[in-house]
Amino acid sequence: MAASTIEGMIPDALLAHLSALVLSPELPIAYPDIAFTPPSSAYLKAYYIPNGNQRICITPGSPNRYQGILQVSVVFPSGQGAVKPNDVAGKIADHFAEGTQLQTAAGPVRIDKRPSVERPMQDTDRIQIPVSIDWVAYL
Repeated sequence: MAASTIEGMIPDALLAHLSALVLSPELPIAYPDIAFTPPSSAYLKAYYIPNGNQRICITPGSPNRYQGILQVSVVFPSGQGAVKPNDVAGKIADHFAEGTQLQTAAGPVRIDKRPSVERPMQDTDRIQIPVSIDWVAYL
């Protein structure tokens, strides 16, 4: 089902771009609110986090600024070191490079700065490295 509102078009464009990421080996992706059984091997987990909208002009019907974060966590089993998961995180950052524009029926969603690879979070059996992808759209 195609999105019919700005609120649906933005995550649709961001998650479609994530789906186009080419990794070797390919890693499965856990999408928001889609059934997913985590494998014992590495995978990615996506979080769509919209932020408050801002009105640009006082003129009725003028564009609003939509903004938020697409966070993609790189999840690896513990004990494999930090290099491989950080390398995957860097490839995600490269894929959502500064200047990337994702088209929607309402207009473009832009990535205005390089995504941030955050500090690793250690669980007992896994390490997670979040990649925070800030996006903005004037629609």
